[in-house]
Amino acid sequence: MQNEDILPVLYDLVVTIGSEISVKPLLTRTLQRLLYHTSFSAGFICLDVPPCKKEEGLVEVHLDAVVGDFDLIGVIGKSIALPCALICEEAGRKTEQAALLSALRATQTQYKSFLRLPIDHCGVIVLLAGEMPETKLPLTTMLQPVLAHLAKAIVLCRNNDAHTSGLVNQRDLLEKVFESSYSGVMITDADGHIIEINPAFTRITGYESQEVYGKNPHLLASGRHDHEFYREMWADIESNGHWEGEIWNRRKNGEVYPGWLNIDSVRDKNGELLYYFGMFTDISTRKEAEAQIHQLAFYDPLTRLPNRRLLIERLQQAFSVGARNGQHGAVLFIDLDNFKTLNDTKGHDIGDQLLSEVAERLNACVRDGDTVARLGGDEFVVVLEALNTAQDEAAAQADMVAEKIREVLGRPYQLGRHTHYSTPSIGVVLFLGHRQNLDDVMKFADTAMYQAKTAGRNAIRFYDPVMQAAIEARAELEEDLRHSLELRQLCLYYQIQMDNRNRPVGAEALLRWQHPERGLISPAQFIPMAEESGLIIPIGLWVLQTACAQLKAWQGDARTQRLTMAVNVSAKQFRSPDFVAQVENTLAETNAKPALLKLELTESIVLEDVEGTIAKMRELKRVGVSFSMDDFGTGYSSLQYLKRLPLDQIKIDQSFVRDIVTDTNDAAIVQTIIAMSEVLGLNVIAEGVETEAQREFLDLRGCHAFQGFLYGRPVPLQDFEARLREINVHV
Repeated sequence: MQNEDILPVLYDLVVTIGSEISVKPLLTRTLQRLLYHTSFSAGFICLDVPPCKKEEGLVEVHLDAVVGDFDLIGVIGKSIALPCALICEEAGRKTEQAALLSALRATQTQYKSFLRLPIDHCGVIVLLAGEMPETKLPLTTMLQPVLAHLAKAIVLCRNNDAHTSGLVNQRDLLEKVFESSYSGVMITDADGHIIEINPAFTRITGYESQEVYGKNPHLLASGRHDHEFYREMWADIESNGHWEGEIWNRRKNGEVYPGWLNIDSVRDKNGELLYYFGMFTDISTRKEAEAQIHQLAFYDPLTRLPNRRLLIERLQQAFSVGARNGQHGAVLFIDLDNFKTLNDTKGHDIGDQLLSEVAERLNACVRDGDTVARLGGDEFVVVLEALNTAQDEAAAQADMVAEKIREVLGRPYQLGRHTHYSTPSIGVVLFLGHRQNLDDVMKFADTAMYQAKTAGRNAIRFYDPVMQAAIEARAELEEDLRHSLELRQLCLYYQIQMDNRNRPVGAEALLRWQHPERGLISPAQFIPMAEESGLIIPIGLWVLQTACAQLKAWQGDARTQRLTMAVNVSAKQFRSPDFVAQVENTLAETNAKPALLKLELTESIVLEDVEGTIAKMRELKRVGVSFSMDDFGTGYSSLQYLKRLPLDQIKIDQSFVRDIVTDTNDAAIVQTIIAMSEVLGLNVIAEGVETEAQREFLDLRGCHAFQGFLYGRPVPLQDFEARLREINVHV
């Protein structure tokens, strides 16, 4: 480059720098022109060079532009450590600097010379050459104005890049949102012709862009909305510029679906309409979920009948309607007889099949305006509306429906391979408007249903206030029973057991309840109540503990130390998982002899779970406890299981003993039981022995143990021990 070339060179560089608006092409073009005019073979530019702490040290920089060395181009944008002497010093030409330039390990050529041109507060330009190009011009001084101009251009280009990048990013973002939006987007021109859609539009409607461009959105109409619906929609758009709401549309395949649609009008700054912008979502899944939630909240999942919650709403509506029109209504409370037996013997799947079939039959028995609901388990409720205004006529109408239900539900059911017969117990109560409390109506219907069960099942009963009083009294008694243990109102009576030589051999512990106000309450009255409520489990444990404690007390007296103690065990008590542990713990705590404890089981306990019963009996037999089969002959005894049970004794039921002398059938049954017991190696005892003739009949036929009024009634402990002393005096 000669002197006469200086001005054209500077002009060329200035024009090059001034023509660029972005940093990257600015640096590259400037570097290209510098290499061309100075005859250096390669070069690079580093911007934002940090200050060097040591002259002989290294500085971390980025190569922002490279020209002339293709290997060096691969380092663009990467962090690289270069000597401070190469990057950070003032402008200058250096030759024979091979060692210094060896830091550029990515270069294709081994450079020995360089020209360093600092850019004013922006960075540095380094031009590389194998040999220093010949020139007498002061390049570093000559190029200073160009470098100052470059520094300003870099600042301007960076600002422009930042602004442009923001616009580009915003454009890309909007495009990405448009393309990836889950909602369908549709843009129409001012005349309502579709000009743009997004992929979600196609996914939801099934229409491709070429099928809808230029067409009116009405092609999506489902036909479910009338003209008034669309008129109001466009009135909102024209007046407010916006409409939002639920709409039914039709897909390309003809399927109608619910959607949520937003429509906005787009205008220019002068208010001229440009476009309509519509965004919509398919809310089918949400609507299905809402329907499912409603179904779960208000309907029984098995039978799909209204549940208790919806029943109460319907009943409240029926009260209001009856109050307006003066017509009676009725509530029918329906319970399936012996449903638990079906569930226990055939399994819950069969039970569920029966409940579903009952629901269908009930629906077929009532009118469209009536309600059939399932409360749970095997309990159903029917609400009859719009009956006669006269109470007698309304009762007759309700009875007719109830009788129809009783007959229909009594027909055989085909449940899988099984034919099953079921009957209902139905309680009925009338209501008129709001004269009765809703809770009372439900309670009265329930009460009437229980009266139907008491009457022998498969029956219909209307609510009777007298019966309701009895039910409430029973509820009060049950509440008192809950506190009977803690208030120490329960006690044991003992009934003596004798052998054929008139010697005491044992006693049966019998539970009694001494109520402070009601007096001595019959076991027949409170034992079933304890069974139903589950109170029999803690009460049964108390009986066992009290009886074993008494057994231990008798062991200290020569007159009573060989007496056995018979304790009745309820079904619920025996089925409890920790029953065996309870017996073992009680024996350990009281120190009573296990061999003197005799647990009396009924046939129903055994039949419910033969294998489980045998397992528990064997566990207790290992401890030394003995077992007696109570009320034998009154159930469905099977020799098949009887011979497997680890029994010690069979007790002949008093119903056979009562007429044993005069009834040949009872006599034959008793003789058979005694003979069977001998074959099985079991002891036998008869209960209900009241006469000497009965005792003699039994003794002659091999039964040598007796219990009954002939020897003594169940009495408190003090009277029982007095009776023992009296017997010992006469023996």
